[in-house]
Amino acid sequence: MSVARVWTTTLLCMVILATAAAPAAAEGGAGRFWRSLVIPGWGQHASKNPGPGMRFIITEAALWASYAGLRGVYGIRRETYLTYAGTHAGAQTTGKSNVFLDDLGFYANQQQHNLFAVVDDGPRAEVYADTPEFSWEWDADSSRERYRELRNSAQTMERNALYVTGLIVVNHLVAAVHAARGSTDGQPLDAAPASVTLDWKWQPERLDLVLTHPF
Repeated sequence: MSVARVWTTTLLCMVILATAAAPAAAEGGAGRFWRSLVIPGWGQHASKNPGPGMRFIITEAALWASYAGLRGVYGIRRETYLTYAGTHAGAQTTGKSNVFLDDLGFYANQQQHNLFAVVDDGPRAEVYADTPEFSWEWDADSSRERYRELRNSAQTMERNALYVTGLIVVNHLVAAVHAARGSTDGQPLDAAPASVTLDWKWQPERLDLVLTHPF
């Protein structure tokens, strides 16, 4: 299971547990805590404090939109480097492991990989079978280097998507704590975490995300 799937599974488990616990603490700070842990902003609306609640909702929507965009870019770039490897190295990439895809970018051909593996690891070396399924031959070193650049670019988008899932978890937790501390008369809290802001800036090979809160 990839790290991104682990994060997503963790978030879903947290939401399921929060949903199960919410009826047991439907009123008061605990109830608002569980509501906003499930859906950021829900607890704020329950405490008649819709302003901060709307900001949490907007942040949540922006984060999920960023995640979807990053995963989309990753998928496109992944297809690009896989196609590139097939065109310039004759590699069959369907169903191959990440280790194999990494090796494509560091060795000119299958024989070179196997030779270095035997020298480095001896009899315990993991070598690729001498079959068309695991064979490749780059037409030039520049093509191999270009493939590695394309793969690194795709992996950067995948990592950024993972970071966004972490920010989604943070948004749920901050919203829950803020809702639990809220009043029921619509008055804003002192030092409320609702002033948390999310900024992002696209770079050529990555997306910079910054979550800030003044102290």
